[in-house]
Formats: sequence, C-alpha cells, structure tokens
Amino acid sequence: MDENISELTFNDGTVVKIDAKLNLKKLMMIDKDFDTSEFAKLTMGNKSAEISVMQAAKAVYVAYRQANMSDYINFYEFIDRWDIDMEFGSLIYSLMMFKSARDAYQKEFERQAKLIMVKNGKK
Repeated sequence: MDENISELTFNDGTVVKIDAKLNLKKLMMIDKDFDTSEFAKLTMGNKSAEISVMQAAKAVYVAYRQANMSDYINFYEFIDRWDIDMEFGSLIYSLMMFKSARDAYQKEFERQAKLIMVKNGKK
C-alpha cells in the first residue's frame, strides 16, 4: 500500500484517516454492520474493469472504516459529508483490490517525488 493516501477531506474541511490497504479481518468486522459484499464485486467489460459509483463510494467508506474501527460515522452520513469523487474512489478501490495497482501507484509516486526533488534542487 502507498502510505501517502491516508486522509480524506469532508465537505466541511474535516480531515479523517483512511487505510486503503485491504485488511480481511477488519473487512469481516466492518461487514457485521455494513454490507461490504457489493464493494468487492467487479464487472469486467471490454478488456477493462467497470466500477460503479456505489462501489467507489463503498470502497472509500471501507478505507475510512478500516482506519476508524471504533469511532466512525455510518455510510449515509459519510456520503452526505463527502462529495463523491469517482477518480478518487476508483483509485482507492484499485489500491484495495489489486496489488499491481498499488505497486504502479507507488512507482509513479516515487518518480514524481524524485522529479520534484530535482526541480527544487535546481532553484
């Protein structure tokens, strides 16, 4: 997992922790009061995976719950407080479900960090 995606900002500016590395033990605990089965379904289309808006929202909520196992808001309050961002939701879903996506994201992050360091070093 890329440790750099560890926070989410709600509409009111509140910053909460998220954990985008899927933890099956935590997922089973979360599933006791929040149905996680739809989040984990993947529809394959023309050589690509299709993630619904609800799957993306639920993936971000599961990441939120994994980081906040004892003090959390319910899903309906969560989606009221967060403007659903399909790009972010898809990224979190991919990071949680696909090791290759985590690895690719980590490599891209490291590449960008090096570029910034080089750029700042020239100033």
